Amino acid sequence: MKNVNNECETTGRLSLFNVIFVIIAVLFGMVIHNFLNAQSATITKIEMDKLSHWVGEWEGEGWSMNESRQREEFTIKESIQSKLGGKAFLIEGNGKTKTTGQSSHVALAMLYFNQEKNTYEMKSLIDRGMVTLAQGRIEDNGDFVWGFDVQGGRIEYAITLTKNTWVEKGYYIDPAGNRYPTLEMSLRKVK
Repeated sequence: MKNVNNECETTGRLSLFNVIFVIIAVLFGMVIHNFLNAQSATITKIEMDKLSHWVGEWEGEGWSMNESRQREEFTIKESIQSKLGGKAFLIEGNGKTKTTGQSSHVALAMLYFNQEKNTYEMKSLIDRGMVTLAQGRIEDNGDFVWGFDVQGGRIEYAITLTKNTWVEKGYYIDPAGNRYPTLEMSLRKVK
């Protein structure tokens, strides 16, 4: 009788252990599945092909509004590389003020088309430590417009590209829809 009780007790513990193990495994699987879904997006080369003329080396000049709302002129170089078989672009910008020659704009960005959201996305990082995730679109006239929300409004840029020229204009847009110029630059393709 003692052996039967021990066997029942052992079997009961194993069954309880198996049930707990299965519950933990299912919960862990659900957490991993949700994490992977939250981190996944599908990118596509088809939409990036529409921007293929961006790839290359660009140089030019322009102006932007600095922190004290003063217009500051600069020279700039932009390098755009096609990555991941054309599914993403790596964009690197380096600007210098015309007055002092000091660095005024150092940025690194990745541009891709997010199929799930049906939009271009640009993750950019600047040397001052700021990171932005912007959305973009191609307008009917062929311009590429990208931007992001900020406190009290929105920042938006419009890029007009031809085979050898790049003109970009930036605006701060307040909640009423008023547009205030913040940047303008003209570049030419050098490579």
